[in-house]
Amino acid sequence: MTFTSLSDLYFFATGVYALNTITDIAISTKLIIAPVIVFVVTQLLKAAEGDEEAKVGMLGKLEIGTYLQMFVFITAFYPMVPLKLDSFQLYSKQCEGYKQPKINNGFFKKGGPAEDLGVMLSNNKLKVPVIVALARAFGTGFSIESVDRLPCGFNLQGATNTLMNSRIVDTALRIETKEFIKQCYQPALNKALRQGDKNMPWIDDPRTDAQPWPGHNSFMNNAYYGNIGKGFYSQVLLPDWQGARTNKHIPKWSESQQAESRGEIDCSGGQCIHQVGGFPSCREWWQGIGAGYGGINVSSNDMSLRKRLWDSMPEDDKSSIWVLLQASYHDVSDSWYEDKLMEKAYFSKVAMNRIQGAETRDYGLQGEGVMGKIGSWFNRLVGTVGNVMSTVPDYAEASLVQSAAPMIKGAAILILLAAFPLVLMVSQYSIKIATTVGALFVSIQLWPFFWELTIVFQKSFIQTVANSSSVPVVDVLTQPNVMMNSQRITDMMFIAFPFILTSLLTYAGLGLGGAIGSFQGMSKGAGSAGRGGGEAAKKVGGKVARKAASKGAG
Repeated sequence: MTFTSLSDLYFFATGVYALNTITDIAISTKLIIAPVIVFVVTQLLKAAEGDEEAKVGMLGKLEIGTYLQMFVFITAFYPMVPLKLDSFQLYSKQCEGYKQPKINNGFFKKGGPAEDLGVMLSNNKLKVPVIVALARAFGTGFSIESVDRLPCGFNLQGATNTLMNSRIVDTALRIETKEFIKQCYQPALNKALRQGDKNMPWIDDPRTDAQPWPGHNSFMNNAYYGNIGKGFYSQVLLPDWQGARTNKHIPKWSESQQAESRGEIDCSGGQCIHQVGGFPSCREWWQGIGAGYGGINVSSNDMSLRKRLWDSMPEDDKSSIWVLLQASYHDVSDSWYEDKLMEKAYFSKVAMNRIQGAETRDYGLQGEGVMGKIGSWFNRLVGTVGNVMSTVPDYAEASLVQSAAPMIKGAAILILLAAFPLVLMVSQYSIKIATTVGALFVSIQLWPFFWELTIVFQKSFIQTVANSSSVPVVDVLTQPNVMMNSQRITDMMFIAFPFILTSLLTYAGLGLGGAIGSFQGMSKGAGSAGRGGGEAAKKVGGKVARKAASKGAG
């Protein structure tokens, strides 16, 4: 199994130890039979007190119920999976990277990784039920992977998606640009985020003006757009790109060329792959044939997607925007101006916090009339003073809760594991209880993802929303409250997120168990149908016999 910390392992091992102890006692004292006896006796009493229909369906219901009890006993009650330590996986977001922790293999072992480590507590070998092992594996794996995909900060922006569609009149060029974004830009952006590449300015500072776009210079290297080994090249044949240097590394293109040279295929019609086009690398595709290869100048390459996008831009837009860029940016090249202009023209983004009128509505300052306004501002002043005075203890309490969160998670798992066998026996090995507790166990494993999400959201939310206005007096009375209240609300989410998730998943597990348990009721329906069919057959048989007798008498 995979664990995220030594504390995580210790709580889980202790909970499994308690589970094994209770299970061993129940087995040795034959207490495990009691739920089955109670179930059988209960069903017999119900049948004795019920009508004839209930008695007919009793045997089928007993049979299915016993099978379900056996299934729950094998998969959820009896511990048969050895508790083994496969690895430690640390929680790390995209920008943080991850390093596999080293395990001390002992004095007599050299170097190699520790394998097949059976976890023992006080020299007792530990085992877990199948459902616990599955829930642990799924919950932990899902939690680690989901945290790994989180960035270290959010940058709330709106992408003007209509720009590219409206500005690029040539349909073929518009489709090609979208394919470039799909095949090159999105994979490169995902790779940079997952690796936490510090060369990307938006990773260290998500709010920087140097935001990613398909032509960003940070992608023009062998790690990204030039890395054909990782698939950064056109996956479809592009016409007129037969001169791309990347082609010789693409099997289907080079094989076509070699087959013609050997006389295996006839390319006299000019329809062979290597004659029609090619598969340029993403860097060649954007900058032109030969980009990324030494000794080649592609600054004026008409084949590049960049050059064709530039040519498609209306001249009026170029001249008007160029002047604005020159007034804002100095000591940069014409090529830089062109890139910045294309970024704004085709791939523009709008920072939401810079839109006027997008501030949070302050209902506390909505008084009517002069006296109402004065009263609202006075109340706000008094409230701000009180808010500031309570800030330190509130933030300190939230910090302590956040530091204790991993141990709270471990303690919840320990209690759940210790109570699991007793709950199953009291419920008479109910499939509904087994699925409910399984869903509860999975939900606890997912808590770290929501904690990490809350921390990222908290930092980015306050930075984005709590911006100063142009009126100093207003900032004194409003912005501190926005920041402090934002901190309190997001701190509350640290607890509310796991609570709501656990409640919903537990309810879903209860519903799943109820759906599975409903099969028991089918036996009653089948018995009723069989009984009804027998009575119908008896009536029909009686009528036929009487009719035959009357004919014989005649």
